[in-house]
Parts: sequence; structure tokens; C-alpha cells
Amino acid sequence: MKLLVRLAVILGGSLLFSIVMTNLFPTEDANIGAGLIYFALLLAVSGIWGLWDGHHAKALPPVFVRWALIAGVVGLSGPFRIWFEEGRDFGVLWSDLWNLTPFLAGLVLAPAAVGIGIGYALNSGRRLAPSTPHHPSL
Repeated sequence: MKLLVRLAVILGGSLLFSIVMTNLFPTEDANIGAGLIYFALLLAVSGIWGLWDGHHAKALPPVFVRWALIAGVVGLSGPFRIWFEEGRDFGVLWSDLWNLTPFLAGLVLAPAAVGIGIGYALNSGRRLAPSTPHHPSL
């Protein structure tokens, strides 16, 4: 369920961002500023949410695998969205899958992994404290 919520928020946010930018700047030219804002939002959302997940994690591998799957889906969504919006050219799709997918996946996975590690380290004192029985004071 956590995987689906994160995917829905990130992919839905990406779609909403695309719709808003298209309506605010209805031009055929490339809008570099909008792309940089999108990349910054991907970095920020992934990093903060990774920090949250790491802080609440009991073990790191399941959280990291969850974010690796999210990064893969987000990475694949970019080329296919371009393919559906700009025209169905398989050469462009192949090029985007080869180049854009790892870039977008890295924009999600790298900050999420850092956030997971920091969040886990910040909460490790409370997580690793064994529950020892209290000894009666003498």
C-alpha cells in the first residue's frame, strides 16, 4: 500500500505539474525553467519522503527496495509520456528509454536513499534500545 501511495502522489504530481505548466506557458518552445523546477521537486519530494520512511523503518532493505521500484516506474513514465504526447516514434522512445529513464530514476532514488539513511540513523537510538526489565532500586 505504501508503494502505491507514493507512486500515486509522485506520478499524479508530475501529471498535475505538466498540466499547470502547459496552461501557464502555452508555447511550443522548450521551457527550461519548468524542467528544472520539476527536477527540483522530484529531488525534494523523494528526499523528504525517504527521510520519513527511513525514520519509521524497522529495517532498511524493504524501504530501499520500495523506493527503487518507485524510481523505476517514475523513470519509465517520462519516456512513455513523451511518446504519447509528442508522437509515436520508436526511435525517440528507444533513445528516451536509454537516456531519460536512468536520469529520472536517479533523481528519485538518490535523494530517497540519502533520506532513508539519515532518517534511519536519526531514529536508531530509539529503535535499537532493547527492552530490558527494570531492576528494583536498592
